[in-house]
Amino acid sequence: MIVAETDTGLYAQQSGIHGLGVFTRFAIANGSFVIKCQGILRHKDEVVEGMRALQIGPETYLAEDPANPRLDDFINHSCAPNVGFTDGSPTLSALRDIAPGEELFWDYRTSINEPGWEVPCTCGAPACRGKIQSYCDLPDSERSRLSGIVLEYLR
Repeated sequence: MIVAETDTGLYAQQSGIHGLGVFTRFAIANGSFVIKCQGILRHKDEVVEGMRALQIGPETYLAEDPANPRLDDFINHSCAPNVGFTDGSPTLSALRDIAPGEELFWDYRTSINEPGWEVPCTCGAPACRGKIQSYCDLPDSERSRLSGIVLEYLR
């Protein structure tokens, strides 16, 4: 069972992008705290294909607890994210005003730093790049553009 964040109005439901997604019942103002990413600390060698995990350091991941999945495990990627790691911590904040009923998205490139990592992207954003790449494989100009929404270990 996925725990709903009733105090923030966040909930999971079927996404038009991929599987479950996270949505908001209430408006969220630009710059506001949205959700803290949580999980079980894992070394990168313990992360396996299909595991929901967020890289938070060169060899450290926050992985989903299968016995206690949380909403942050289901936030999908978009090439036009509406939340990001603005303070460098694994906490997502609104990058713009977010309307009630809107799905939350972050850019997976702002945490993953494994050379050669790449997956297809089907986010459907007008400027969708068609693929999601590792931060270290991005051109300097793109890393510079993303610098304000990446995790601390990438800054």
